Amino acid sequence: MKKNGFVFVETIISIVILTSSLLLLYTSFSKILQNEKTRVYYDDESYIYRSEYLKKKLHDLNISSLTKKLEDDDHIYFLTIGMDTEDLFLNYEKDAEFMNLLLENFEVKQMILLKTNKIDNLKKCSLSCSEDKECAEYENCNDLYLKLDEGFINYLKTIYVDIETSYILGVAYETCDLNNQNCQNYYSWVSV
Repeated sequence: MKKNGFVFVETIISIVILTSSLLLLYTSFSKILQNEKTRVYYDDESYIYRSEYLKKKLHDLNISSLTKKLEDDDHIYFLTIGMDTEDLFLNYEKDAEFMNLLLENFEVKQMILLKTNKIDNLKKCSLSCSEDKECAEYENCNDLYLKLDEGFINYLKTIYVDIETSYILGVAYETCDLNNQNCQNYYSWVSV
């Protein structure tokens, strides 16, 4: 009695089972690794502290004019904040210089003031919505994709606010090495 054929079939079955187990393990590990990378780049403690400090400096300036603008117009649910923001640096030339230096040293890429009751609208926005049609049912989607980069928008879509606050300050940071290469984006938000 020859058993060579039976041993060969057993070997093939063992290889298939081992290969499928390794593939399953690899996909699980890559998913965990991706989630960990997301966790590191989203809401890192040091960047939350930076955002909190930026919020305090903006309060010292004239951020109330921006929140008033958001309150008055129900069709606008976010404002981008930068050195060119209207009414923010009126009569604050020294503060504007300091803020410019602060944004540069903190490596701030973009800042946004967002109504918390409109976060669901933001989550419904997509890039295809911006390119294909007006998306009138989701307010300001086109404007959102024109002003913010896609990574920042994807981060803003992950925000869940369970506290009673009217606005949040979302900040995108871009850190690079000494040669301005190998740049990485970090994101955080604080309530205003």
